[in-house]
Amino acid sequence: MILRQVENFFPRLDYLLPEIKKIKLYNQNDYNKLLQKNETWPGYRSKMLRDENLFFYELINTLLFQHKLLEKGGYEINSHLHLRLKDDEEKDWIHKDEDDFASLIYLSETNLNSGTNLYNDDNKIINQIVSIKNRAVLYSGDYNHKAYGHYGTNVQDGRLTINIFIKNYGT
Repeated sequence: MILRQVENFFPRLDYLLPEIKKIKLYNQNDYNKLLQKNETWPGYRSKMLRDENLFFYELINTLLFQHKLLEKGGYEINSHLHLRLKDDEEKDWIHKDEDDFASLIYLSETNLNSGTNLYNDDNKIINQIVSIKNRAVLYSGDYNHKAYGHYGTNVQDGRLTINIFIKNYGT
C-alpha cells in the first residue's frame, strides 16, 4: 500500500481548529528535555495527543477507522500536533519512520506549494501529496518521505499538521 487519502477528515474542523491551536508546542530541545528523549525533527511538536487532549486523540482514532484509512485489527497509535515554519525548510530531510504506517492530517489553509513527497529507495519522488486543508493521508512506513514548502511564522499562519505513527499488531 502506497497511499490512502481522505478529504474532509474532520466533520467540523472550523470548530476544532481554535482548540487545536491552544495545544502547547515545543521546539526539539525543549521537547527532548521535558520528555527525556533524543528525537530529531524540524519545527515544533506537541507531546502525544493522548496526553494533551484525550478527547481529541480518541476522535482522530475513531475517524481513522470510520474513513477506512485503517482496517479492523490491533494498532498502537501515537499522534502529535506538528508546526513547521518557513525557517524550518532547510532543516528537513528525506527519512523513513520506524512504524508500519504514518498518517498526516493537514490543518492549515490549503497551500498548493506545500505538502509531503514520497520517495522510492533511490530517493526519486513517486508521489507528491499537496497540503489541502482537512486532507488526511496514510502511507506505508517503508517509504522515504519529506515535507516540503514550509511557510509562515507562527501557529496561525504556518504549516500545521497532525502526525500519526501506527504500529500494526494484527487482528
